Amino acid sequence: MSTGTAPSALGKSAEHAAARYLVALGMQLLARNVRGRGGEIDIVAKDGETVVFIEVKARSNHRFGSAIASVDARKKRRIRAIAEDYLQIVAPDARARFDVLTVEGQRVTLHRNAFR
Repeated sequence: MSTGTAPSALGKSAEHAAARYLVALGMQLLARNVRGRGGEIDIVAKDGETVVFIEVKARSNHRFGSAIASVDARKKRRIRAIAEDYLQIVAPDARARFDVLTVEGQRVTLHRNAFR
């Protein structure tokens, strides 16, 4: 597993906003831009005893749909695969959760348990 950077200025800005938002909620950031089989997880955090895998999605407008709608079945499968690898290496006995954090304009929304 390796780390990388967000591909666009909007994406990078959204990830920074997301990290600040999660810390303000009391989560502990464990990793950012975790790369694995076929993709990347934007943020890995700890919420109490739960390891949370967070996909950050930003939209400057709704021309291509909402931010939450862009996390399709294929993206979910990739995130799950990377999360499985991460947990085996870092926290094999941990509970896990998958959240999506959307940034649309100035509005930041955390969608807890967005998928299983």
